[in-house]
Amino acid sequence: MMNDNFEARVAAHSEFSRARRQADLEQLSARLRGRDATLLPFETIRRNLRQQSPLYRGLHQIPLTQIVGSVGRYSEMTRQFLPLNDALRERWVKMAEMAQTAGWPPIELYKVGDAYFVRDGNHRVSAARQLKFRTIEAHVWEFPDEIHIGQKDNLDDILTRFRERDFLEKTGLASNRDDYDITFTTCGRYSEFQAQIEELQLKLQAIDDREISYQEAADAWYDLVYLPAVQVIRDSGLLEAFPGRTESDLFAWMSLHRERLEEQYGHYESLEQLADRLAKLYREKTGARLSRQFRRLLGSHELPPLAGLDMNEEEE
Repeated sequence: MMNDNFEARVAAHSEFSRARRQADLEQLSARLRGRDATLLPFETIRRNLRQQSPLYRGLHQIPLTQIVGSVGRYSEMTRQFLPLNDALRERWVKMAEMAQTAGWPPIELYKVGDAYFVRDGNHRVSAARQLKFRTIEAHVWEFPDEIHIGQKDNLDDILTRFRERDFLEKTGLASNRDDYDITFTTCGRYSEFQAQIEELQLKLQAIDDREISYQEAADAWYDLVYLPAVQVIRDSGLLEAFPGRTESDLFAWMSLHRERLEEQYGHYESLEQLADRLAKLYREKTGARLSRQFRRLLGSHELPPLAGLDMNEEEE
Protein backbone atom coordinates (compact mmCIF):
# COMPACT_ATOMS: atom_id res chain seq x y z
CA MET A 1 0.00 0.00 0.00
CA MET A 2 2.81 2.39 0.91
CA ASN A 3 4.54 1.59 -2.36
CA ASP A 4 1.32 2.30 -4.26
CA ASN A 5 1.02 5.70 -2.55
CA PHE A 6 4.64 6.51 -3.38
CA GLU A 7 4.15 5.65 -7.04
CA ALA A 8 0.92 7.67 -7.16
CA ARG A 9 2.71 10.69 -5.68
CA VAL A 10 5.59 10.44 -8.15
CA ALA A 11 3.10 10.18 -11.00
CA ALA A 12 1.17 13.19 -9.64
CA HIS A 13 4.36 15.31 -9.55
CA SER A 14 5.08 14.31 -13.12
CA GLU A 15 1.56 15.24 -14.24
CA PHE A 16 1.81 18.63 -12.52
CA SER A 17 5.08 19.41 -14.31
CA ARG A 18 3.48 18.44 -17.60
CA ALA A 19 0.43 20.58 -16.82
CA ARG A 20 2.65 23.59 -16.07
CA ARG A 21 4.43 23.24 -19.43
CA GLN A 22 1.08 23.00 -21.20
CA ALA A 23 -0.13 26.08 -19.32
CA ASP A 24 2.84 28.11 -20.55
CA LEU A 25 2.14 27.00 -24.11
CA GLU A 26 -1.54 27.88 -23.77
CA GLN A 27 -0.65 31.35 -22.47
CA LEU A 28 1.77 31.92 -25.33
CA SER A 29 -0.81 30.83 -27.88
CA ALA A 30 -3.40 33.14 -26.30
CA ARG A 31 -1.03 36.12 -26.45
CA LEU A 32 -0.33 35.50 -30.12
CA ARG A 33 -4.07 35.38 -30.79
CA GLY A 34 -4.78 38.44 -28.65
CA ARG A 35 -6.99 36.55 -26.21
CA ASP A 36 -7.15 35.99 -22.46
CA ALA A 37 -6.12 32.48 -21.42
CA THR A 38 -7.47 32.57 -17.86
CA LEU A 39 -10.76 31.26 -16.54
CA LEU A 40 -13.95 33.29 -16.65
CA PRO A 41 -14.48 35.31 -13.43
CA PHE A 42 -17.81 34.24 -11.97
CA GLU A 43 -18.43 37.34 -9.83
CA THR A 44 -18.32 39.60 -12.89
CA ILE A 45 -20.95 37.43 -14.56
CA ARG A 46 -23.02 37.09 -11.40
CA ARG A 47 -23.41 40.87 -11.12
CA ASN A 48 -25.31 40.77 -14.43
CA LEU A 49 -27.69 37.96 -13.48
CA ARG A 50 -31.32 38.76 -12.71
CA GLN A 51 -31.63 36.08 -10.07
CA GLN A 52 -28.98 36.38 -7.35
CA SER A 53 -30.09 33.39 -5.24
CA PRO A 54 -29.17 30.03 -6.81
CA LEU A 55 -31.28 26.90 -6.53
CA TYR A 56 -29.70 23.66 -5.32
CA ARG A 57 -30.00 20.98 -8.03
CA GLY A 58 -28.38 18.05 -6.25
CA LEU A 59 -25.41 15.81 -6.95
CA HIS A 60 -24.51 15.19 -10.61
CA GLN A 61 -21.76 13.96 -12.90
CA ILE A 62 -20.70 17.07 -14.82
CA PRO A 63 -18.70 17.03 -18.09
CA LEU A 64 -15.38 18.71 -17.37
CA THR A 65 -15.46 20.60 -20.67
CA GLN A 66 -18.52 22.53 -19.47
CA ILE A 67 -16.67 23.99 -16.48
CA VAL A 68 -15.42 27.34 -17.78
CA GLY A 69 -14.73 29.57 -14.78
CA SER A 70 -14.18 29.99 -11.07
CA VAL A 71 -15.53 32.04 -8.20
CA GLY A 72 -12.25 33.30 -6.82
CA ARG A 73 -9.25 31.56 -8.36
CA TYR A 74 -9.80 32.31 -12.04
CA SER A 75 -6.40 34.01 -12.38
CA GLU A 76 -4.49 30.96 -11.12
CA MET A 77 -5.38 28.62 -13.99
CA THR A 78 -5.85 28.73 -17.74
CA ARG A 79 -9.15 28.23 -19.51
CA GLN A 80 -8.28 24.52 -19.66
CA PHE A 81 -7.71 24.51 -15.87
CA LEU A 82 -3.94 24.20 -16.24
CA PRO A 83 -1.96 25.61 -13.25
CA LEU A 84 -0.25 28.94 -13.93
CA ASN A 85 2.31 28.93 -11.11
CA ASP A 86 4.41 26.47 -9.16
CA ALA A 87 2.90 27.55 -5.83
CA LEU A 88 -0.09 25.35 -6.69
CA ARG A 89 2.03 22.19 -6.82
CA GLU A 90 1.53 20.86 -3.29
CA ARG A 91 -2.25 21.10 -3.27
CA TRP A 92 -2.54 19.98 -6.91
CA VAL A 93 -0.33 16.93 -6.36
CA LYS A 94 -2.34 15.94 -3.28
CA MET A 95 -5.57 16.02 -5.30
CA ALA A 96 -4.06 14.05 -8.19
CA GLU A 97 -2.66 11.48 -5.76
CA MET A 98 -6.07 11.10 -4.05
CA ALA A 99 -7.70 10.56 -7.44
CA GLN A 100 -5.48 7.53 -7.96
CA THR A 101 -5.85 6.13 -4.43
CA ALA A 102 -8.60 7.08 -1.96
CA GLY A 103 -10.68 9.25 -4.27
CA TRP A 104 -11.98 12.73 -3.41
CA PRO A 105 -15.27 14.28 -2.25
CA PRO A 106 -17.60 16.00 -4.75
CA ILE A 107 -16.73 19.51 -5.83
CA GLU A 108 -19.20 22.43 -5.72
CA LEU A 109 -20.35 24.25 -8.85
CA TYR A 110 -22.53 27.15 -9.88
CA LYS A 111 -24.47 26.68 -13.10
CA VAL A 112 -25.46 29.48 -15.52
CA GLY A 113 -27.10 28.30 -18.73
CA ASP A 114 -25.10 25.25 -19.77
CA ALA A 115 -21.84 26.48 -18.21
CA TYR A 116 -20.42 25.75 -14.77
CA PHE A 117 -18.20 27.74 -12.41
CA VAL A 118 -16.16 26.26 -9.57
CA ARG A 119 -17.32 27.31 -6.13
CA ASP A 120 -15.00 24.84 -4.43
CA GLY A 121 -12.65 22.30 -6.01
CA ASN A 122 -10.44 24.10 -8.56
CA HIS A 123 -7.47 21.79 -7.95
CA ARG A 124 -9.67 18.72 -8.33
CA VAL A 125 -11.01 19.97 -11.65
CA SER A 126 -7.48 20.75 -12.84
CA ALA A 127 -6.16 17.33 -11.81
CA ALA A 128 -9.19 15.57 -13.29
CA ARG A 129 -8.69 17.24 -16.66
CA GLN A 130 -4.99 16.47 -16.67
CA LEU A 131 -5.73 12.83 -15.81
CA LYS A 132 -8.17 12.68 -18.78
CA PHE A 133 -11.33 12.23 -16.73
CA ARG A 134 -14.46 13.02 -18.74
CA THR A 135 -16.76 13.96 -15.84
CA ILE A 136 -16.54 14.93 -12.19
CA GLU A 137 -19.06 14.52 -9.37
CA ALA A 138 -20.40 17.84 -8.12
CA HIS A 139 -23.01 19.51 -5.95
CA VAL A 140 -24.71 21.98 -8.30
CA TRP A 141 -26.40 25.31 -7.53
CA GLU A 142 -28.14 26.83 -10.55
CA PHE A 143 -28.84 30.47 -11.38
CA PRO A 144 -31.98 30.28 -13.57
CA ASP A 145 -31.00 32.91 -16.12
CA GLU A 146 -31.57 32.53 -19.86
CA ILE A 147 -28.11 33.53 -21.01
CA HIS A 148 -25.93 31.37 -23.23
CA ILE A 149 -22.30 30.83 -22.23
CA GLY A 150 -20.26 28.76 -24.67
CA GLN A 151 -17.16 26.76 -23.87
CA LYS A 152 -15.00 29.12 -25.95
CA ASP A 153 -16.71 32.42 -25.13
CA ASN A 154 -14.57 35.17 -23.66
CA LEU A 155 -15.83 37.66 -21.07
CA ASP A 156 -16.60 40.29 -23.73
CA ASP A 157 -18.85 37.82 -25.59
CA ILE A 158 -20.87 37.13 -22.46
CA LEU A 159 -21.15 40.73 -21.27
CA THR A 160 -22.26 41.77 -24.75
CA ARG A 161 -25.16 39.28 -24.51
CA PHE A 162 -26.21 40.78 -21.18
CA ARG A 163 -26.04 44.32 -22.56
CA GLU A 164 -27.95 43.33 -25.70
CA ARG A 165 -30.67 41.60 -23.70
CA ASP A 166 -31.16 44.67 -21.49
CA PHE A 167 -31.16 46.99 -24.51
CA LEU A 168 -33.76 44.96 -26.39
CA GLU A 169 -36.02 44.60 -23.35
CA LYS A 170 -35.94 48.34 -22.71
CA THR A 171 -36.32 49.51 -26.32
CA GLY A 172 -38.48 46.75 -27.81
CA LEU A 173 -36.72 47.35 -31.14
CA ALA A 174 -36.21 43.71 -32.10
CA SER A 175 -39.90 42.91 -31.70
CA ASN A 176 -41.15 46.18 -33.22
CA ARG A 177 -38.86 46.36 -36.24
CA ASP A 178 -38.42 43.74 -38.96
CA ASP A 179 -35.28 45.56 -40.13
CA TYR A 180 -33.63 45.64 -36.69
CA ASP A 181 -29.90 45.04 -37.01
CA ILE A 182 -27.61 46.25 -34.23
CA THR A 183 -24.58 44.05 -33.72
CA PHE A 184 -21.27 44.74 -31.98
CA THR A 185 -18.01 42.85 -32.43
CA THR A 186 -16.90 43.48 -28.84
CA CYS A 187 -18.38 44.37 -25.48
CA GLY A 188 -20.63 46.85 -27.19
CA ARG A 189 -21.86 50.33 -26.68
CA TYR A 190 -25.47 49.66 -25.79
CA SER A 191 -25.38 52.12 -22.88
CA GLU A 192 -24.32 54.89 -25.27
CA PHE A 193 -27.21 54.05 -27.57
CA GLN A 194 -29.61 54.15 -24.62
CA ALA A 195 -28.26 57.57 -23.63
CA GLN A 196 -28.91 58.84 -27.17
CA ILE A 197 -32.47 57.54 -27.00
CA GLU A 198 -33.04 59.22 -23.64
CA GLU A 199 -31.73 62.51 -25.02
CA LEU A 200 -34.05 62.25 -28.02
CA GLN A 201 -36.96 61.39 -25.72
CA LEU A 202 -36.47 64.67 -23.83
CA LYS A 203 -36.26 66.65 -27.08
CA LEU A 204 -39.40 65.07 -28.50
CA GLN A 205 -41.31 65.75 -25.28
CA ALA A 206 -40.29 69.42 -25.43
CA ILE A 207 -41.27 69.69 -29.11
CA ASP A 208 -44.60 67.85 -28.86
CA ASP A 209 -45.40 69.10 -25.35
CA ARG A 210 -46.51 65.60 -24.26
CA GLU A 211 -45.17 62.47 -22.62
CA ILE A 212 -43.13 60.29 -24.97
CA SER A 213 -42.54 56.69 -23.94
CA TYR A 214 -39.04 55.29 -24.04
CA GLN A 215 -40.05 52.75 -26.69
CA GLU A 216 -41.60 55.47 -28.84
CA ALA A 217 -38.36 57.45 -28.56
CA ALA A 218 -36.39 54.29 -29.41
CA ASP A 219 -38.38 53.84 -32.62
CA ALA A 220 -37.79 57.49 -33.55
CA TRP A 221 -34.07 57.20 -32.77
CA TYR A 222 -33.78 54.10 -34.94
CA ASP A 223 -35.54 55.77 -37.88
CA LEU A 224 -34.21 59.31 -37.61
CA VAL A 225 -30.72 58.84 -36.18
CA TYR A 226 -29.40 55.32 -36.51
CA LEU A 227 -30.60 54.23 -39.96
CA PRO A 228 -29.53 57.47 -41.74
CA ALA A 229 -26.09 57.17 -40.12
CA VAL A 230 -25.83 53.54 -41.22
CA GLN A 231 -26.53 54.58 -44.79
CA VAL A 232 -23.75 57.19 -44.57
CA ILE A 233 -21.38 54.51 -43.25
CA ARG A 234 -22.24 52.22 -46.15
CA ASP A 235 -21.77 54.99 -48.72
CA SER A 236 -18.55 56.36 -47.21
CA GLY A 237 -16.39 53.23 -47.44
CA LEU A 238 -15.85 53.04 -43.66
CA LEU A 239 -16.78 49.35 -43.62
CA GLU A 240 -14.07 48.64 -46.20
CA ALA A 241 -11.59 50.77 -44.22
CA PHE A 242 -12.15 48.67 -41.08
CA PRO A 243 -12.59 45.00 -42.09
CA GLY A 244 -14.49 42.91 -39.58
CA ARG A 245 -16.26 45.84 -37.93
CA THR A 246 -20.02 46.25 -38.03
CA GLU A 247 -22.13 49.30 -38.84
CA SER A 248 -23.03 49.50 -35.14
CA ASP A 249 -19.35 49.59 -34.14
CA LEU A 250 -18.67 52.42 -36.56
CA PHE A 251 -21.82 54.35 -35.61
CA ALA A 252 -20.70 54.35 -31.95
CA TRP A 253 -17.20 55.38 -33.03
CA MET A 254 -18.49 58.23 -35.21
CA SER A 255 -20.78 59.44 -32.41
CA LEU A 256 -17.84 59.75 -30.05
CA HIS A 257 -15.81 61.73 -32.61
CA ARG A 258 -18.72 64.09 -33.23
CA GLU A 259 -19.03 64.74 -29.51
CA ARG A 260 -15.29 65.42 -29.20
CA LEU A 261 -15.31 67.81 -32.15
CA GLU A 262 -18.29 69.64 -30.72
CA GLU A 263 -16.57 70.00 -27.35
CA GLN A 264 -13.40 71.31 -29.00
CA TYR A 265 -14.80 73.60 -31.65
CA GLY A 266 -18.38 74.28 -30.63
CA HIS A 267 -19.71 72.71 -33.83
CA TYR A 268 -19.32 69.51 -35.80
CA GLU A 269 -19.17 68.41 -39.39
CA SER A 270 -21.95 66.72 -41.32
CA LEU A 271 -22.08 62.94 -41.03
CA GLU A 272 -20.84 62.57 -44.59
CA GLN A 273 -17.83 64.81 -43.97
CA LEU A 274 -17.05 63.11 -40.67
CA ALA A 275 -17.23 59.61 -42.19
CA ASP A 276 -14.96 60.62 -45.05
CA ARG A 277 -12.49 62.24 -42.67
CA LEU A 278 -12.37 59.25 -40.32
CA ALA A 279 -11.94 56.82 -43.21
CA LYS A 280 -8.91 58.76 -44.44
CA LEU A 281 -7.36 59.35 -41.01
CA TYR A 282 -7.84 55.97 -39.38
CA ARG A 283 -8.10 53.46 -42.20
CA GLU A 284 -6.62 50.16 -41.02
CA LYS A 285 -2.85 50.45 -41.39
CA THR A 286 -0.74 47.79 -43.09
CA GLY A 287 0.76 46.61 -39.79
CA ALA A 288 -2.64 46.23 -38.13
CA ARG A 289 -3.99 44.37 -41.17
CA LEU A 290 -1.06 41.94 -41.21
CA SER A 291 -1.38 41.41 -37.45
CA ARG A 292 -5.10 40.69 -37.81
CA GLN A 293 -4.49 38.26 -40.67
CA PHE A 294 -1.77 36.49 -38.67
CA ARG A 295 -4.08 36.10 -35.70
CA ARG A 296 -6.82 34.73 -37.92
CA LEU A 297 -4.39 32.06 -39.10
CA LEU A 298 -4.01 31.12 -35.42
CA GLY A 299 -7.76 30.84 -35.04
CA SER A 300 -8.50 34.26 -33.53
CA HIS A 301 -11.00 36.81 -34.85
CA GLU A 302 -10.02 39.54 -32.40
CA LEU A 303 -9.85 43.00 -33.96
CA PRO A 304 -7.58 45.93 -33.11
CA PRO A 305 -9.30 48.73 -31.16
CA LEU A 306 -10.78 51.59 -33.15
CA ALA A 307 -8.68 54.77 -32.93
CA GLY A 308 -9.64 56.93 -29.99
CA LEU A 309 -12.16 54.44 -28.68
CA ASP A 310 -11.26 51.34 -26.67
CA MET A 311 -13.89 48.91 -27.87
CA ASN A 312 -12.48 46.13 -25.70
CA GLU A 313 -12.80 47.64 -22.23
CA GLU A 314 -14.38 45.34 -19.65
CA GLU A 315 -17.83 46.29 -18.51
CA GLU A 316 -18.90 45.05 -15.12
